[in-house]
Amino acid sequence: MTSSAPRPRTRHEPSDRRRQLLEAAVAEAEAAGLDVLTPATAAARAGASKALVFHYFGSTTALRRTVALEAVSDLEQTLLAPDDRPLADRPAHAMTLFLGSVTAHRRVWEDIWRGALAGDDATEDALQRVRTALVERMTTTAGVIGFMPSNRLQLLARGWVALVENVTAAWLGGSGIARDELERLLLESLVVLVPELPEPARAGVLAIVRRSAR
Repeated sequence: MTSSAPRPRTRHEPSDRRRQLLEAAVAEAEAAGLDVLTPATAAARAGASKALVFHYFGSTTALRRTVALEAVSDLEQTLLAPDDRPLADRPAHAMTLFLGSVTAHRRVWEDIWRGALAGDDATEDALQRVRTALVERMTTTAGVIGFMPSNRLQLLARGWVALVENVTAAWLGGSGIARDELERLLLESLVVLVPELPEPARAGVLAIVRRSAR
């Protein structure tokens, strides 16, 4: 009887192996939350050793940060994607894209907004880029008609983004309203910017709000 030859071991490129471990960590965070994600739980899901996860990510905090940044990067790329729709239709589409990306990683976003990585500079910088991108997507009309937003408007816009985050976080945590109703609610909240907008941007925002209320 001849023995079968040993099966050759499959070698993975470091980048491929890291990606596999990260995908396992993302799945673990989506299932249980960032707060309980550790190299050990990620390794168990990936069928790898805890030492290997530490090798690629360095620490529990770095692993959690990397998972959070995956969700933030997905949202950032979504918001930066070109949009050739009529100006009046872009805010509603941007809100749809925003909520689509967030709900695709809902558990991670819940934890991010709850402060799981509060004080982490890399995460905070990435979140600030996303907030800026959201403001730009929602206020495209202003740039097209050629006026520079005032300091008051910029402050209101940042406050509006904070409102969007807080309302969305509360909705993810449990709410009786449907997603399309949430989209309308967030679009209607754009009216807080109206007093600072010149025409025709002011009329454009009011038209968007009226359209979303139908």
